[in-house]
Amino acid sequence: MKRHFAISIVFLSMCAFCAAAFADAPSQLIPESDANAVGMTRAWFAQATVLRGQEEVTSATLQDGTLFITTEGGRLQAFDAETGVTLWTVDCGEGYLLPPGVNSKIVAAISGTDLLVYDRFTGKKLSETVLYGDPSAGPVVSEREIYVPLFSQRVMSYPVVREKKEAEKLAVTLNSMNEAVADLGQAADYWTKKFGEYNKKLDAESFAIEDINKERPYSCASFGTPMVPPIMGTQSYDLDVVGWTTDQGWLILGEMTRRGDEDPFKLLYKLQARPNFSHLNSSRVGNRALIPRDDVESSPFFVPEDKSMQNMRLPAERRKGGLFIIGSESGHVYAMNDVTGMLRWTYLTPGSVSERITAFDDHAYIPTSNGDLYAVALKTGDEVWKTQDVVKTVAASSSRLYAFDSRGRLVMVNRANGEREKVLAVGQTKFQVFNQETDRVYLVTADGLIQCLHETQLAKPIRHREPLAAISARITAEMEAGLPEAPEPKKAPALDEEDEEDTAASETVDPDDDPFGGDEDEEAEEAPAESDDEEEDPFGGDDFGGDF
Repeated sequence: MKRHFAISIVFLSMCAFCAAAFADAPSQLIPESDANAVGMTRAWFAQATVLRGQEEVTSATLQDGTLFITTEGGRLQAFDAETGVTLWTVDCGEGYLLPPGVNSKIVAAISGTDLLVYDRFTGKKLSETVLYGDPSAGPVVSEREIYVPLFSQRVMSYPVVREKKEAEKLAVTLNSMNEAVADLGQAADYWTKKFGEYNKKLDAESFAIEDINKERPYSCASFGTPMVPPIMGTQSYDLDVVGWTTDQGWLILGEMTRRGDEDPFKLLYKLQARPNFSHLNSSRVGNRALIPRDDVESSPFFVPEDKSMQNMRLPAERRKGGLFIIGSESGHVYAMNDVTGMLRWTYLTPGSVSERITAFDDHAYIPTSNGDLYAVALKTGDEVWKTQDVVKTVAASSSRLYAFDSRGRLVMVNRANGEREKVLAVGQTKFQVFNQETDRVYLVTADGLIQCLHETQLAKPIRHREPLAAISARITAEMEAGLPEAPEPKKAPALDEEDEEDTAASETVDPDDDPFGGDEDEEAEEAPAESDDEEEDPFGGDDFGGDF
C-alpha cells in the first residue's frame, strides 16, 4: 500500500511539473505544412513586447491596417498589419489600458482615468486629460471627435482640433528663407519651389492637436452602462453618428451635430425588442425610435451603406445612411438605418445572439448560442443558408468565411452555400482578431506571439472597407467646398429638408421619460410633413439624400 501511495505521489508531482513547464513554454507557430493543407499560408509572424511570466496581452484590435496590442504592463504597441513590422511602442502608464480608438491621424488610448492621444504613425504623444468619470470600455474616434463610454451611464465626446501654430511658425521660417535667396536669380525659383514642397511635406506629416481639456466635454445619455467600445456610423463634415450597446439591453445611437448648439451631442435613436412584439415610434421628437425590451448582448455591426430594398431602390444621390445590425437574447436580429431610424428588416434565429454579427458584400452572418451560423441577405433579411458548429466569425475572403468552432479551431466556410470546407488547429490563441477590413486572419497568444494567415493565392489582401484616409479626404473636401459650420438644410450632406426641420424641433431625451414614448400628439403633428416618397416606402422611410 505504501509503495503504491509513493508511486502515486511521484506520478502526480511529475504531472504538475510538466503542466507548469508547458504553461511557461513559449507559444508555437502553426506549422506551414498544416496551413498549406487547408489552402493557407503564413504571411508573417511577430513577437509583442511582453515580460514572460509577469504579464500577458490584454487586447488585440485591428483598426485601419494597423494591429494594436495592449499588455498588463501598460504598453501600447502598433504593428503594420500587412508586414508585421513594429511601428512604435509607448508606455501609457500604470493604469489598466483599454483597447485604443483610431482615426486617420491619431490614436486615443485610456489608461486608468487618463485619456491619452498619440500620433498614429509615430507614437508621439499629442495630448492627455483626465476623464470625467471611470471608463467602462475603450474609446472610438471619428475624424473630429473622441467618444468615451463611462460607468456613469454617459458617453462623453472630446473634440479633436488641429493646432495651427506649427504650420504658422514653419511658414514664417520659409518666408524668411525665400527672402534670403531672392537675389540668386534663376536659383531663387528653384529654392522657392523646394521650400514649398518641404512646407507641404512637413505640414502633412506633422500633426498636433489643441489641448483636449480646455472645455468640459459634451455628453449623451446612455440608458445603461456601455460595456463594449462604441462604433462609428455615418460620418460627414457636419455630422457623426455613433452607436453602442448597454448592460440594460439598449442599442443607442447618438448624434453629434456641429451647428453651434450648446449641447450638440444628443440621443438620436434607441432600440430594444421583445419576442412576439414589435412597435416602432414614428415620432422623431423626444424618444425618436424605439422597440420594447429584449436584451442585446453583443457589439453592433455597422454596414457603411444601407443595402436594404427600401434604400437601394432609390437613385444613388438620394440614398442615405448605413445599417446598424444587432442581435438579441431572444434570437431576434435587427437592421436599422442610422440616419433615418427606420427598421429595415428583422430575422429570428432559434438561439440567442451574443456574438458580434458580421457582414461582407451582400450578406450578414449571424452566429447563435446553439452553434448554428446563418447567412441572410442584407437587402431583405431573408435566410440564404445555415451551417453548424460555428461560434464566431473573424474574417472573409471573396469565397470563404473564416470562423471558429466550439473546439477553438479555425473553420473555412464556403460563402456561397455554407459548407464547411476545411478545419485548422491553431493552438492556444487568446485573441482571434476581428477583421472587417481585409481577408487576413490574425491570431495572438497570451505571451504576445502574433501570426497572420491568408489564402495561398491571395498575395495582396482583399479590401472590404473604405480606408479612414478616404473618409478623411471626403470630409476635408466637404469643408473646403465652403460648407459653413451651420449649413443650410439643403446643403447638409446627410440630412434632407424634412430631417432638418425635425432636428431643429427635437429635444434632448431624458432617461426618466416614458420608455415607449408613444405620444399621439407628436405623431399627429409629424404626419402632415410626410412626403410622397414616404408613402411609397412600406416602412415609412423618409426622403433619402446626401452621400451616405
